[in-house]
Amino acid sequence: MGKFRYSAALLWLTLLISIAPVSASAAPVVIKAQTVNASITFDGINLQPPAGQYIFIYNNSTYVPLRFISYALQKSVSWDAKNVKVTVAEPNSRELTAIQEYLMNAGNLKSSTGVTKTVALQRVNASYIFNGSAKSIPQGLSSYILNDTLYVPLRFLSEAAGTSLKWDQKTKSITAFTSAYKAQNPDVTTSSNNDSTNVSQTQPSTPSPAPSAQAGAGASGGGAVNKPTYEQITSETEAKLTSLESQAKSVLMGLAMEYLNAKDDKAKAAILSKGEQQLSSFTSSFNSIISDAESKLKANGYDTAIIDQYRSAFESQVNSGLELVKGMAG
Repeated sequence: MGKFRYSAALLWLTLLISIAPVSASAAPVVIKAQTVNASITFDGINLQPPAGQYIFIYNNSTYVPLRFISYALQKSVSWDAKNVKVTVAEPNSRELTAIQEYLMNAGNLKSSTGVTKTVALQRVNASYIFNGSAKSIPQGLSSYILNDTLYVPLRFLSEAAGTSLKWDQKTKSITAFTSAYKAQNPDVTTSSNNDSTNVSQTQPSTPSPAPSAQAGAGASGGGAVNKPTYEQITSETEAKLTSLESQAKSVLMGLAMEYLNAKDDKAKAAILSKGEQQLSSFTSSFNSIISDAESKLKANGYDTAIIDQYRSAFESQVNSGLELVKGMAG
């Protein structure tokens, strides 16, 4: 009997991880977006990213390949895969030489930016350091990976790098001038670094086929501002799940320690009962959060595939915890 109760305490500990995988990092979120036939001009020179890299519009924001655009701004880029962190900084002399050589060849590269196609991108929760300062993707937006290339919102990159990157919705073009170029050409003027607010009228931005809902909002101009984006709904959901995870860890760890320090069977039985109630409560909270997210996605015409990913990840980790405890008790 004592062995069973000790295993139950271990169960609580193993189930501490059962809520964590409901976040996007463990349940990959894949979205589909339409690429844009775009031109890119930096310091008056037309540049083309390598084949397989694109410009695309998603949820009213223009996304660009971070490394390519950073190089165009003559910034170095380093990727920490272990910590999912990107660092953009001023290059040293060796890095600058390599970047300049890269840019000299960029105009002759076979480009994908003239191709319009639907691409599937995986959302990634990366952290960013620009010139020594931490920068965050704005709420409601995200970063994505396609073919090992990281994409970020143009407006975010413009503000984080401190360089005006202009997106012209009418001509589908990106224009920028580096500080060095502007110093040599003081008459150069650029528009503010505002991303177009009307891109959804020309490019579909929903992750699933819902043309009537999206087109109606964009065409009428009334009520579109209040419609939550897919990113906002999922980000809000994952914030709630992260909070639930933190609460579960705190409560269950405390109960597990109480159980291990209990002196008699009666006290242990009471702690076990309380632990089972807490687990049931956390599971109920998880289901409530997921149900609410599913309702919001459906109400706004968005794809609900992410809901199955949340549930699948949760159930998979719970079952893994149970199997681990069975092995310990065997």
